[in-house]
Amino acid sequence: MRFYRGEVESSSLSQRRLESNASEVIMNRVLISFLLLIAAAQPGSGQQQPTAPMDCHHGAAEKHFDRILIVVLENQAYVSAIKDPYLKQLADEGLEFTNYRGVEHPSYPNYLAMIAGSTLGLHGWFGDNQKNFPDDEKHRTIGDLIEWKNYAEDCPAKPGQPPYLKSTFRKYARKHVPFLSFKKIQKKEYENVVGVDTKDPNNAFVTDVSNSRKDQKDSQHKNLPTFMLYTPNMDDDGHDTNLATASRWLKNFLENWFPPEARGGTLTVITFDEGEPPEEESNHIYTIFLGDMVKKGQKINTRYDHFDLLRTVENNFGLVQLNYGDCKATGMTGIWK
Repeated sequence: MRFYRGEVESSSLSQRRLESNASEVIMNRVLISFLLLIAAAQPGSGQQQPTAPMDCHHGAAEKHFDRILIVVLENQAYVSAIKDPYLKQLADEGLEFTNYRGVEHPSYPNYLAMIAGSTLGLHGWFGDNQKNFPDDEKHRTIGDLIEWKNYAEDCPAKPGQPPYLKSTFRKYARKHVPFLSFKKIQKKEYENVVGVDTKDPNNAFVTDVSNSRKDQKDSQHKNLPTFMLYTPNMDDDGHDTNLATASRWLKNFLENWFPPEARGGTLTVITFDEGEPPEEESNHIYTIFLGDMVKKGQKINTRYDHFDLLRTVENNFGLVQLNYGDCKATGMTGIWK
């Protein structure tokens, strides 16, 4: 059989294209496999929580506090945080958990654990990718059970506006505002996510605190919500700055925005989302309780985590557990006056 020059070149070109395509397929498969192996090897990846709720039993309320405020700072090992003079002072004045742990890496699943009782399958390199969870029984939050607000510094959505669902805006990070991950809240309860203008001395949080302290006969009087999560911006929480910056911010917050005389009946929790080196693997983090209902000065070495914090809230108000994590947790005990 005779081949003309054009036919030979065409045949050769087709062969090279086939070989190139085959190489690309192989390389893509290798890359995907490599990324999956890396993701699986991330700290905490073996601790992923199932998402299906379990049949948990709950008893009568063991009420010790009227409401709770949780302030979450970012990315510090316990051994680093406890060396900060102000954080050490607070730990000595309040009740300190010396063996408290985050439940995952990176940040996002830890925030979900605090309000939903599960990491909802998130962990590793892609664990900060924002999700929009459906409105169903597998994706409930503490907001389904009691009155709540998530105060979020620099959140751009104004009162009456739809929720801001993009990942970031200047120093605001949605991954630190976990309630916005749930479609029910996005559609019906988004106004419970309250933006805080840190440059305004009469911002939304300060105003709520002020109104809660007014005489009950005053038309502006309103109690603070039962469950409050406070999300500093990425500078104030130390994420984009450092521990000293977060400590200075916290001192101003606790002395001026939410002073001791405004905290009656409120359990105030100061915690971090996750641990950093040299305690990244153990996820050991600083966590304290402040309030007139706790045994001040105690150092509790029992191992607790974010699921136990949520379970403590549920136990206090006699609430049913939400998911696997808080169901298996015990909650903090032996710490109340």
